[in-house]
This record gives sequence, C-alpha cells and structure tokens, in this order.
Amino acid sequence: MFFSFSVLFYVIVFVLCLEITTFKEGWFLYLLFPLTLIMVPIFKKSSKQWLFSIPSISFSLAAFFMLYFVDFGITKQMFIFLSGLVLYLSLLGGYRLGKYAKDQTARGMVSASLMATVFFLYSAGYGAYLNFYVPIWTLMAFYFFVTFLLTLVYIRIINAVSKKKIEVMYSFLLGFSMMELAWVINFWPFGYLTTGVISLILYYILWDFVQSYFLDILSKKRVVANSVFFVCIIIVILTTSRWMPNIY
Repeated sequence: MFFSFSVLFYVIVFVLCLEITTFKEGWFLYLLFPLTLIMVPIFKKSSKQWLFSIPSISFSLAAFFMLYFVDFGITKQMFIFLSGLVLYLSLLGGYRLGKYAKDQTARGMVSASLMATVFFLYSAGYGAYLNFYVPIWTLMAFYFFVTFLLTLVYIRIINAVSKKKIEVMYSFLLGFSMMELAWVINFWPFGYLTTGVISLILYYILWDFVQSYFLDILSKKRVVANSVFFVCIIIVILTTSRWMPNIY
C-alpha cells in the first residue's frame, strides 16, 4: 500500500504552511510551534506508536528550519515539493510500521527520511552557526543531540537488539563522533550545503556500520566498498565546491 488519504491530507497541510512562510517570512515562528503541537498527536495517531512518529516529526521541523536558508523562488518551490514527498514517505512508512513492525519497505522509507532529516538539520545548524554567530559549543551540542536521538530511534525501529543499554551506547558513540566533527568543520572553508552533505556522508558511513552490525550483515567487503565509494564522493564534492576563505 503506497497511498493513504489521511497521510496525504497531513502532507498538504504541511506544504501549505511552508508555502505561507515563503510569502510571510515573519510568520515562521508563528506557524512552526502551532504546527508542531498539532502534528505531534496526528503523526502519533497515524503511526500508532510514538516511536514510529518521531522521524516524521523531526523531518517536519528540519524542513521548516532548512527553508529559512533557501533562497530564490524556484529553488524554494522545488524544496517544498521534495520536502512534501519525503514527509509523505516518512508518514506512510510509520503508518505501515504501526501495522507491521517488520515491514522492510516501510523501514526503507523511514531510513530515507532519516537521512533527509539529518542532512537538513546538519545544514541548517551550520547555516545558523555561520549567519548568527552562535558559539561553537552550541553547534557541537546540536550535532550530538540530533545524531543521538535519530540513531537511537532508528535502531529501535529495526528491532535490532533487545538490550536498551547497547542501543544507547552505540547511539552515544555516533553522537559523540558527529559532535567532534562539528568542531572540525569550524575550520572548513565551505558553505552550509557543502558542509551538510559531507557531514551526512560521514554520518551515513558510521550509521551503516552500526546498522549492518545489528542486522548481522556486516563484512569486511561491505566496509571497504562503502569507505572507498564515499571517499570518492567526498573528493568529487571538495573539488567541485566553492572554497571560501575563513574570515577571523
């Protein structure tokens, strides 16, 4: 089942709120928090469990924050369309997991929305750091919290382990790793989009190791192949991105 009218209705409301913020930028906060309060019980009802609704809630918030840093009308419209599509997949995945927790297709939908959420939050967080001169420790704490929460939620969604201490430990390690990365990117001469992409790639590498370990599909061949592939992607990104000098 790839269509749900109730899910589509929620997505339409979300898209309309994003559209309003493109014309009334001052309404950003006025729409963000009421929409969050309204959507939380709606998402929970759709997915039957709070756990399955967290990715959708996180993505909706991430899209709002990311939209603030998107310029130009056409770019914003494309962003809103893609955000609505990803939210639909996330909600539908949560809805299907609420009916059958081992639905592999639904897990794929949720994991895809998880990656989009991480990218939006990393990019928006770094964009706020560059534009509003927030302290570096704030960015580090933000990266840690985002990584820890979303990783822990996904590990529990895939029902990989029964011991919660192990889930928390691995989520903490990924969060700590990305927190350290947040300090490193402070010295990078790149904008928020390039930084967000590279941060996402590094997170995905670590996330895939953890997921593969829990699902018992981890192998040396997989580790080497992923590492080589993503290192090549990072090199391409670095060689094609605009390098901006650090200004102190």
